[in-house]
Parts: sequence; structure tokens; C-alpha cells
Amino acid sequence: MWGCMKTVDYKTQVDTRDELLARILDAASLIKKREDQLKQTKKTRNFCPRVAQCTEVDGGIFEHLL
Repeated sequence: MWGCMKTVDYKTQVDTRDELLARILDAASLIKKREDQLKQTKKTRNFCPRVAQCTEVDGGIFEHLL
């Protein structure tokens, strides 16, 4: 999901934190509109376990735990 969001978020330079936040929210909105497409990808199947692991480590590094 972050790969999709990066293409929107970093398309042009961001000057402020608020501007970056607005872009992230816009990207999330675009992705939500394409939810059916995302459900069909293999990477999406791993999303829920990854979110759970991220939450468990309080947003810390968790890749080695998967």
C-alpha cells in the first residue's frame, strides 16, 4: 500500500508537514476507491498480519518478526 501512496505523496516536493499530511490523506482516499483491485493482489493478503505486528511493536521495526 505504501508503494502506491509514495507515487502520490512524493510526486512533487513537499514544503510543510501539513502539505505532506494532506497528500497522504489524498493518496489513502484514492486507494480506498480502488479497494476491489487491492483485494485481488497477493500483497494485500499479507497486509492485516503486518498491521497487527506493527501495532504489537508500537510502530517499531517488525520485519524480522514476520
